[in-house]
Amino acid sequence: MNDCILRTRAVDAVHFSLHIRRWCRQYRSKMSPPNIRPRLIPALPSMNEDQRIAACKTAIAQIYTMLRSSPQQWRSFLALARATIASLDSTTLMQQAARTPEQVWITTALQLIATKDVENGAVADIASWCSRQWLLILQRDSQNLAALRGLGQMWLSRAQPSLARIHAGQSRAGSESAAEAERRVGAAEYVEARGILQPAVEYLEKAVAAASKQSALAGDLLAKAAEAYMSLGNVSSPRSNEQYYRRALQLLQRASQIQGYQLPNHLQKYLNDYGKLYK
Repeated sequence: MNDCILRTRAVDAVHFSLHIRRWCRQYRSKMSPPNIRPRLIPALPSMNEDQRIAACKTAIAQIYTMLRSSPQQWRSFLALARATIASLDSTTLMQQAARTPEQVWITTALQLIATKDVENGAVADIASWCSRQWLLILQRDSQNLAALRGLGQMWLSRAQPSLARIHAGQSRAGSESAAEAERRVGAAEYVEARGILQPAVEYLEKAVAAASKQSALAGDLLAKAAEAYMSLGNVSSPRSNEQYYRRALQLLQRASQIQGYQLPNHLQKYLNDYGKLYK
């Protein structure tokens, strides 16, 4: 296989995904429905724990409603998210082993708002809180699919600012020799991106394995894992990056075989161009 061509197509596929996300944000901002205003949770001193938990769950439901209907308003919900976290930390809800489904529901909503604009960086304090909750769940259940996927996606989101800067630099640089490419991936930004993407790949790979064992494998999980591998290949040495592209194609092949799931166009094209080489 011509590794240079494979890498170029993988770069193009990942960068096309970045452009699509930007376009979607711009489109949603132009087609915005009426504003949804967050309703802050009430003062807490007089509440018992059950009341505080109920108030927090009401706030999380508000966040989900906003994400479905008016996602461009996510910044106006950050204060609500932070107040909810502070209230949750005053309860024992997130430590109760019997309430894992509620913990997953809460953490997923807060992670979605924390990573809404990942190209400019996740909301650090909320993102860190979410990561801690996923790790707590994994301490109790190392095969928890939601926690494995949540951590993988969190690490992948953390890599996006570095990947966007790298893409901008590559666009300016144009074509380059193999020696130049080797020198480039030794730059600090590439080293940083690899350090972030490695745990993203590891957690998403574990999530794929857990989902397979639980008969819960979903196409979007496979596509997300493939995206992580493609991104890692894009910032790795030309001498070793083919293994990452190979794994990405294997994951895309599996995703394309799941009934009812359709790969995004740019990933389907990448699979069509190179998938037969790895059957």
